Amino acid sequence: MNITRLGALALTPLLVIACSDSSDRPSTPPAVACSGTAVTPERLFLQQLGSDRVIIKWRGNRDGGAEASAVCFGTDMSFLNEDSLTTASVTATGHSEALLEGLTPDTTYYYSVGGAGAAEARHSFRTAPETGELPADGNIRIWIVGDSGVNSQDNQYQGGADLVRDGYLGWLDENGGEPADLFLMLGDNAYPEGTDAEHQVAVFETYPDLLASTGLWPTIGNHEMGTVGASLSPDPESYASVLGGEPDPAPDSPMPYLNIHTLPTQGETGGVASGTEQYYSFDYGSVHVVSLDSQLAARDPSNRQAMLQWLQDDLAANSSDWTIVIFHHPPYTKGSHDSDKPLGGLDQPIFDMREQFTPVFDEYGVDVVYSGHSHIYERSFYIGGHTGLSTSFDPQTQAELNDAGQPASGRGDEEYSQITRNGTDDKAVYTVAGNGGKATDVADSFPHPAHFFSGLVIGSVVVDAAASSLTARFIDDKGDELDSFTINR
Repeated sequence: MNITRLGALALTPLLVIACSDSSDRPSTPPAVACSGTAVTPERLFLQQLGSDRVIIKWRGNRDGGAEASAVCFGTDMSFLNEDSLTTASVTATGHSEALLEGLTPDTTYYYSVGGAGAAEARHSFRTAPETGELPADGNIRIWIVGDSGVNSQDNQYQGGADLVRDGYLGWLDENGGEPADLFLMLGDNAYPEGTDAEHQVAVFETYPDLLASTGLWPTIGNHEMGTVGASLSPDPESYASVLGGEPDPAPDSPMPYLNIHTLPTQGETGGVASGTEQYYSFDYGSVHVVSLDSQLAARDPSNRQAMLQWLQDDLAANSSDWTIVIFHHPPYTKGSHDSDKPLGGLDQPIFDMREQFTPVFDEYGVDVVYSGHSHIYERSFYIGGHTGLSTSFDPQTQAELNDAGQPASGRGDEEYSQITRNGTDDKAVYTVAGNGGKATDVADSFPHPAHFFSGLVIGSVVVDAAASSLTARFIDDKGDELDSFTINR
């Protein structure tokens, strides 16, 4: 029907009926874009990135002027609907947090800090797939760094974290370019005392593009507790800087790590609620990640027992294809720290984690365990049941063997099976990756007999979790792959 022609005619019953029909239809107002102004924060990062939610967190304004108070977001980079405008809350330490909920799984979103109507390409993230599922590309990629906080803090190793980052990016460019879905940090993320200013340099100015697009999941190291990394206190309220750094103001904790991060305490992204940001778990598709606190909770007997019970409850409820555990103090190492060192002091958590927690990993089928602390790369065989000193390690009973009766390498025709030859899922690969910014020295009894590969070189780890296999690679600062292993389901 020619509406223009009818509009020029005198009113007729036919025209009246047509108008009446039109008025009965609900009208849809045109979409309107957000009208704010984009701001470039001094620090910008993503927390609790899950299948239906994310926290966009920021502080400061590099452009000068007022700090952003809201974000707009959407799936079209060039048009962010005003209906998406989300106001941020502000913490006592000046961080702004915008919680986005109701998101679609495995979907790319763009966002503008400040609420502009369009977004930059680098300000984007992809939600996790549904729990238990894989993303559309069939692979979950995880980038892991440990003890990277020396960047620009120690002249002897200045730029070490930059080199590790660039080596990873170079490897990425030469191997298909698939970006990381998760970014795990193994503690000692900011040297020497984990102050807010040290975090700014060592974390937010070292990985700005990655943090703007990838969920960050850290664990606590000894340098997060001030006192040049020598604190033996189990209480985060005892955080102190002996080099002149100021504690964060009340009512937040004086510990900058806890003020900077917003970590799940109530199972917001999967896993069993821990009730504390010091340790937590989350699901990302078919991967379950557990972050334990080997620095604070592990030093107090009652807190350590509470964490151990929570771990058992969490792993008992876990049905993911792959389970990854991270914490700072490595159960098996012969690098700059020695897991055979006498009990007590700075390295006491090494013994507690090995003796009390590794049996739980064996019982509940943890696949891979990553730690830092020792400034070296070390990777174990596929092992279980080893809770003693290195001299007590028995490869014939505690390592998965190849056809020749020797500990299997995890490579080629010696790839590991999640269900081992004894018919159970009772072994894990333990990796020390405390070389994200520096590699220092080794113990007199180096290497540890439980380790297949050890290297005094800086670098990082890339984990790829697919439907039937998990492959981990060690990438040095030159972008070369020096070690790898695969576990098959």
